[in-house]
Amino acid sequence: MSKLDILIKEIIRFNKARGWAPKQSDIVKSVVIEASELLEHYQWDESDKNIKGTEPKNYEEIGEEAADVFWYLVTFCNAAGIDLAKVVKEKVSKNEKKYPGDKFKGKHNDKFYKSQKRKYRAKRG
Repeated sequence: MSKLDILIKEIIRFNKARGWAPKQSDIVKSVVIEASELLEHYQWDESDKNIKGTEPKNYEEIGEEAADVFWYLVTFCNAAGIDLAKVVKEKVSKNEKKYPGDKFKGKHNDKFYKSQKRKYRAKRG
């Protein structure tokens, strides 16, 4: 059993022991809310050239927000009957084909990435 499988089972067990079974729509909202809380840590940082002297990142808080996003995502997938570990593995396989490593050579290739995204979206209609 993978580490991901173990974490998923632990979250499901924890939620079940507390009778936490919110509606799927509420869980999805929580995924986005928690992701926004994670993003808040990067809202006003020095990647904006006009902002200097910002506080250093609190990676303990950032890690907790990331864990909350994961927790709600696992909870949503469980409620929706989605095997998260399986679909992540399948997505890795699809992305290996869609974004072959030799097109990137260890560097981000915006032009190729964007062309692949356009092709994918055109297929979906």
